[in-house]
Amino acid sequence: MKKIIAIFITILLCITQFGCSKLTEDLEEYQVPEELQAAYNAFIDSVSPEYAYQIALELSENKEFQSSPWGDRTAGSKAEHAAADWLAGKMKEIGLTDIEKAAAKCDLWQFNDASLQIAGDDKVITPHSYATAATPKNGITAEVVYVGDGTKYDYEGKNVKGKIVLVDVNQRDNWWITYPMLEAQHQGALAIMSAQDDGFSETSDDALNSQDICGPTSIPCVSISRNDSKYIQEKLSEGPVKVTLKVDNQVAIGEGTTYNVIGKIKGKSSDRQIIVGGHYDMYFYGFQDDNCAVGLVLAMAKAMVDSGYVPENDIVFCLHGAEEWGASNTQFDWAVGSWEMINNIYPQWQGKTLAFINFELPAYEFATYTTTVSPNEMFSMIDFYKNTWPLSPEPEGCFPEGVLTDGYPNYTYSDDFPYTIAGVPGVVNGFLFEKDREDVFPFYKERYHSNFDTKDTYNEKVMAFNLKYYGGLAIYVDQTPALYLDFTSQYDRMLAAVNEEIMKQAEADVSGYLDALDEMQVAAETVKNEVIALNQEYNQARIDKAEQDVLSEIRARGEALTDKNLNIFKFTQDAFLGLMYEMPIVPHQAPQINIETMNEVVNSLENDDFDNAFNAALSINNYLEYYAMNFSPEVIAIETDMFWGKANQNNLYWGTGRNYTKAYVNDASRGLMEKAEVEDADFTKEIAIYSREISAQAKILSELVDREIADLKLLTKMLSE
Repeated sequence: MKKIIAIFITILLCITQFGCSKLTEDLEEYQVPEELQAAYNAFIDSVSPEYAYQIALELSENKEFQSSPWGDRTAGSKAEHAAADWLAGKMKEIGLTDIEKAAAKCDLWQFNDASLQIAGDDKVITPHSYATAATPKNGITAEVVYVGDGTKYDYEGKNVKGKIVLVDVNQRDNWWITYPMLEAQHQGALAIMSAQDDGFSETSDDALNSQDICGPTSIPCVSISRNDSKYIQEKLSEGPVKVTLKVDNQVAIGEGTTYNVIGKIKGKSSDRQIIVGGHYDMYFYGFQDDNCAVGLVLAMAKAMVDSGYVPENDIVFCLHGAEEWGASNTQFDWAVGSWEMINNIYPQWQGKTLAFINFELPAYEFATYTTTVSPNEMFSMIDFYKNTWPLSPEPEGCFPEGVLTDGYPNYTYSDDFPYTIAGVPGVVNGFLFEKDREDVFPFYKERYHSNFDTKDTYNEKVMAFNLKYYGGLAIYVDQTPALYLDFTSQYDRMLAAVNEEIMKQAEADVSGYLDALDEMQVAAETVKNEVIALNQEYNQARIDKAEQDVLSEIRARGEALTDKNLNIFKFTQDAFLGLMYEMPIVPHQAPQINIETMNEVVNSLENDDFDNAFNAALSINNYLEYYAMNFSPEVIAIETDMFWGKANQNNLYWGTGRNYTKAYVNDASRGLMEKAEVEDADFTKEIAIYSREISAQAKILSELVDREIADLKLLTKMLSE
């Protein structure tokens, strides 16, 4: 899981949050076969949260699996490789088969140590490095200059050439560390030290925070605590401060290898499979993120083996590396191990994998409820599993409101996303957004990616519930002949993405779009009902103890329907899932949102409402214009190149082919910023830029609508065949 560019964008998530169609079956009447009940009971009886805890504890505290004084197990590091060997050994102990350390390419990050010594002072400061440049062996000795938030405006009147800058950064509400780092480099600084000023690591002023850098290696960039930042600032108030910063850090482009560690429980057939996974790389001690997930995955595997469960399909347990970070000079630098796995190492898993059940921070009680996050097409299945399927456990001693099933679409911050867009339906326990999707859980503001993610956060009852609930989900998917994918949810999602007023402004074919949606909905409803009927037929036949040839015939029909629906699922992800940076959207929404926002900016400027114009302008290009307002053009040029530069298009990983077309309004954004305090300012130039880009985005919108209409018609045909 990754950065939240901001809660600013999460309101847009609501456009994809729609409940699924409810099934008519009554829980009191629905039954399962006796042998399935027995197999499920045996699994539940074999579940051991203590085993999961011990795995997490070992990975968190064993120095063999850490690389720095702060812990850490980063992409391609010696610690990551040692952990991969150990995990493969654990899989062998459990009794899994086909154990493999699947090698994936990544950029190497080996963080060994860092120190900060203030001249004439005995205080010991141990920073945490980002995936950035190292210092010379003897360090950098230079004067410190405090530059506040680290924007270009904070450097006015200050000479930082040949010096080390200190910033206080709120990475949640203001800007990611990438931008102050690049600004410091542009201004001539030799290195940058940052403290997290709220937003993250709020649990203590002694907390450090580290994130993926989402940029080039640049200059040495380290994290220190708020208390250490305050201490240095107090020293600065007394006079110049000279420090020696040493960072033993290696970031090597294209020179890393990460391992995805896999083991299997062989099924009666290996034609299809279910994957259960989490990631084992970490920042700091990573107890929740994501060592508890690794413990859960292995504990689930052990419970299935110990219970004697014989699956219909292979169950693959996959522990991914390089999730937190895996590539330099890209805005899509996380989930690299999983992206490589499903695209380059085992692309044949596409089309044969029924589901990827992923875990993040699965032993923490985030709220009084929990959710399952998934593609829209899985909302109905999750609702059925939770509310109708008898073998779905309730939380005990945690989550008193239970499991909510209104439908919660997956996001880009975990390994299930690269799998999903590759055509593998991926779910993850609800670890990030609150149920209203407008904020994250407090854990992320308090402990996320900090030295306070330790065993003190452990909740055994949450671990036990997630083990049983998602183990039961794996059994449900395995035992069901037709994978329950519901494409009517795409109708809800895409209808919510229609802004008729903006579409008409762009002269897009609104009526054609709505007609194509309606036709698709009818076909999708038919396929959904076919899935429901076939699965009910099979379940009843098992209850009635039908002959094996009868069961095999029904299952064969279900598998054929599954193959068709997995093919359609892959198509819907390719055709209808775009990105506005890290925010999943229907592709036409990007220009639609930009046009709507720029309309507001222009109208507000023309009506002398500068404040509203300014606030609206911040959000253009999914708030990237906020960065353009605050950092030098040279810095924003690097950002633009990472997103849209031709030479960097092979470095986008799961963003490849999905990113939006930028509205080029940087000059207008800077103009607004610079004229914010100018009385009776003339905004003729800025209005002209916004108007030009409204026209450009309108053309893109119209073209995307036409493309989506064609794809909707093709989807209808695929559903109807």
